[in-house]
Amino acid sequence: MLSVTEKAVDALAQSLDEAEAKDDQSLRLSRSPRGEYGLAIDQERDGDQVVRQKKRPILLIDQEVSNRLDGAVLDLIEAPEGIRLTLRTEEARPTS
Repeated sequence: MLSVTEKAVDALAQSLDEAEAKDDQSLRLSRSPRGEYGLAIDQERDGDQVVRQKKRPILLIDQEVSNRLDGAVLDLIEAPEGIRLTLRTEEARPTS
């Protein structure tokens, strides 16, 4: 299962607010045929992993993407180009 930090959830909720999404809409994390991940506004489907802020669904992840990203973390980081979302996988984590 993909883990999502509180900072990332807050940023995603703000994006939904700015997009003026309807109450039954959330952001969906999906994977393109080229292997790139992206976000789009969508509605919840059976089998989705649902990340909530309080009771509000914020992020939807279908079972295939959730399995592929098992153990990864979606986080908000400060980069030279500004604050952005990032996916950290096991391979990207420093070893002790």
